Amino acid sequence: MTDLFIGIVDEKGDSFTPFSFPQTVEIGALTYIQDRLKEIIPNSCHFEDSLIYDFIPGLKMYIIPFRLPFQRTFFLVSGFFLEEGTKHEVLNFSGKTVQDTSLFPLVLQAKEYSEAAKQKKLRQLENACKLIGQLWAAEHERMQYQKKMREMKETVHFLSDPQADVDSFLTHVQKRTDALDFIGFAVKSEANVFTVKYFHSGTDRSMIGQKFMLGEGFLGQAMAAEKFQIWTDIQEDPRTHFFKRFGLLPSSLFCAPVRLHGENKGLLFGGSFHRAHWEEFLVEEFKFLSSLFQSIYLISSLKNQINSQRIQWFTMNEILRHLANTTDGEKLLSIFLDMSMYLMESPAACVVFRKNRLSEQISFLSRGMDETLRSVYQKDLESRFFTKPFHAAPFTKPEVYRFNDQWFLEYPIICQEHFYGILSVAIDQPHPPQKSKECLITLSNVCGISLAMAENGSEMNREHEFYHFLIDLEQYFRPDILHHKRKAKEIARKFCRSLDLNDLFQDMIQYAIDLINLDSAIIQKYFPNKKIQKYIEMYHYLLENPMDMKEEKIPLESKIIFLAFQYEIDPESVRQLTDQLSQAFILFLEGLEEEKDEMTPGKTDEGKGEDGNVPHGFLQSVNLSRREFEVLDLVLKGASNQEIAEKLSISYHTVKNHMTNILQKLGVSDRAQAIAKIYQMGYFPKLD
Repeated sequence: MTDLFIGIVDEKGDSFTPFSFPQTVEIGALTYIQDRLKEIIPNSCHFEDSLIYDFIPGLKMYIIPFRLPFQRTFFLVSGFFLEEGTKHEVLNFSGKTVQDTSLFPLVLQAKEYSEAAKQKKLRQLENACKLIGQLWAAEHERMQYQKKMREMKETVHFLSDPQADVDSFLTHVQKRTDALDFIGFAVKSEANVFTVKYFHSGTDRSMIGQKFMLGEGFLGQAMAAEKFQIWTDIQEDPRTHFFKRFGLLPSSLFCAPVRLHGENKGLLFGGSFHRAHWEEFLVEEFKFLSSLFQSIYLISSLKNQINSQRIQWFTMNEILRHLANTTDGEKLLSIFLDMSMYLMESPAACVVFRKNRLSEQISFLSRGMDETLRSVYQKDLESRFFTKPFHAAPFTKPEVYRFNDQWFLEYPIICQEHFYGILSVAIDQPHPPQKSKECLITLSNVCGISLAMAENGSEMNREHEFYHFLIDLEQYFRPDILHHKRKAKEIARKFCRSLDLNDLFQDMIQYAIDLINLDSAIIQKYFPNKKIQKYIEMYHYLLENPMDMKEEKIPLESKIIFLAFQYEIDPESVRQLTDQLSQAFILFLEGLEEEKDEMTPGKTDEGKGEDGNVPHGFLQSVNLSRREFEVLDLVLKGASNQEIAEKLSISYHTVKNHMTNILQKLGVSDRAQAIAKIYQMGYFPKLD
């Protein structure tokens, strides 16, 4: 287009693209051009406008600067040409002054431009620079996009790694994201105080353990605002002092609060030491990484929770095992001290107690305490709680006590309203979480049972104590499972009533449901009832072989336990069963749903009087629902359960459920008594 050579060089004059010539050029001339540009360009790069430069006297070239998206300046160079009418003069002068004869062909081939032609070529080349910049920007954006997509895919794939956790995720992000020189995560350590738990900046982790207050500096302000924030060009901002104390000089910073279940859990933050500003796509990338981090934090929290629950179940089984195998109260207390430190992540624990509640002798056991602390703290506990006999607990909830710059959480050891001593566990803050207090209460209750058992040596009530103790432990350790058990027991009770099974049958099922998730060895040791053991054993068999529900060798109790509990945790698995009992159970559940919709006394009966055969005053006096009244009315007319079901288009089992409720509300035991009582109340059915 120009009949000129053209090429792009960087700020040092080095070729960034090959040179393109419209004619053949000798190697010597090309080398000379490249060397000469390394002298010319560094001296010209401070100019922002286009230049027309004498490469050698009279032989001219264009030098046009332009910038690319990644903030570097390049130069388009193009030539050679002569002023109109100067070729002969330039040749003569070059022959006298230029030693390299390889340049002479370039002078001979150079065209002469008028002023107008020279300016026209310049505009053409400047337009070409604009086009190059646009193309280059588009290519750069495409490459950046592809790079970011690869990075994001790698990061998302990282989440599927079973070994992934918060620390490894932050390490991955810091290494993969060029724009971030450091990244960290701070967690809430106490009220309005946050502590940096993770920090990555190459090999530097000096920030770990540093604290900041809510509202303090950049990090504290982000936590107070509770939203994603970006700060740029902050080198001189006084709020960077939090980082400068450790030799870190951030130029830009992002902060993202991490929330789970509606609560602020911590702050993800990161920044650059070199970039004073961030492009929009980087800001969006940081928001994306923040969302992923929230996911990995949730996954990590769930893993820790599951592991904690496993530890709790293991600990509970250990407690039960030791309770069953020894009546040595002091030995049991030693075990519980170890368990309390483990469960509450405490560095030390102790118990001061009387082996016998009527004894004046005080005993003391401890773990993790040095001799000096042990001695003085023992005396302090004795003076506060044992200077006179106690017949009741000195306080009713865990209390925090400070002694020698150490916080202790204290709670009395009680059993059957008798005060035995104090269990104390060292804590790292004056305001421990509620869960720690609940854990201490549970452990103290265990200690109380241990001392009471050791004191009386009796096993008469041990099974009863174990049963209620198990419920208490489950209430603390696994309230979700306890909730499922309660719902299952309620369903089982109603189903047993619909089958006219007696109260003893129902009680055995209720008792067994409470024990179904205990280890079989634990059940055999603590609950010697052979029937209960058999019911639970066959329940576990049905879990593995649900299609054997039709087998007669399996006790009916085990089948009902299986149906009730399995329906509570996985309803669909029960609906897929085809045996007769399971189908009856499904029909029973459908009846419960119908009953639930209809059991609103008075509301559906308003507006109906004697003419509608639903007397409002009568319904209120016996607290019957409209549907229960309809069932009762048909009973008074002599209809059987099957006839009532057909008449009202409901199931036979639903009719039985309604009849059970009617008899209970009337305070009678059979139909004959119900009919007699209704007639005594002055109500007589109208004939169809």
